[in-house]
Amino acid sequence: MIDYMAVISNLKKSSFDEAYFSRIPVCNQEDQLIGCLVPVGPWILKDEEKINLISLWRQRAMRMFLTQFESTSLKTYEYLKNSSIGEKNRIFFLLYDTKDRFVGHIGVANIDGETGELDNLMRGIGGGDPRLIFYAEITLLDWYFNLLGMNTSYLRVLSCNWLVISLHQEVGYIVKENIPLRKVINNGMVLHDPSSIDKANVLYSCTKMLLCKHNFYQANNWLTKC
Repeated sequence: MIDYMAVISNLKKSSFDEAYFSRIPVCNQEDQLIGCLVPVGPWILKDEEKINLISLWRQRAMRMFLTQFESTSLKTYEYLKNSSIGEKNRIFFLLYDTKDRFVGHIGVANIDGETGELDNLMRGIGGGDPRLIFYAEITLLDWYFNLLGMNTSYLRVLSCNWLVISLHQEVGYIVKENIPLRKVINNGMVLHDPSSIDKANVLYSCTKMLLCKHNFYQANNWLTKC
């Protein structure tokens, strides 16, 4: 059995150079290198520029998240420290293009040995391969199923975010359910709580999508190592 917690822990390096050495190459269907995924560890807490970018990108796309708030560099720092790095069952990657530009990020949370939640998918800036985010998701899932030994993956997205839903479907995810939501504002933070249909107060819902290992490789049978 794969010790997935040890694999995750080993990737949370103390320096960027160590993390970059452990990067995961992102290749397209023609086996061409188009980018890489660099695992986040304590090193990022000293990188003010990257923290600012992550905060900026989150704020720009805030309306598409289940939890909405005013994104700041301090909040992003605390999130990275306490969640992305601090939680043993979570891993976060920065996405780079072939010109070594930091262009986005993606991660997996709530990993329990059987499944985990794909989250924090973000394309922050353009440039590079136009399908980079698509192949980055495939690369992460290939690593997740093989190196961590997971059997399924799930994610949650607002039903109005049809572009992202379409992307996940192309990767192989299927819609499992649409959960009614009740929008609540608490101390300036917008929360979307699961609800019954009669108590929902927004027209959109939470779309939960699932992907099993077999279906992933069936949908992407071209996968090879870069």
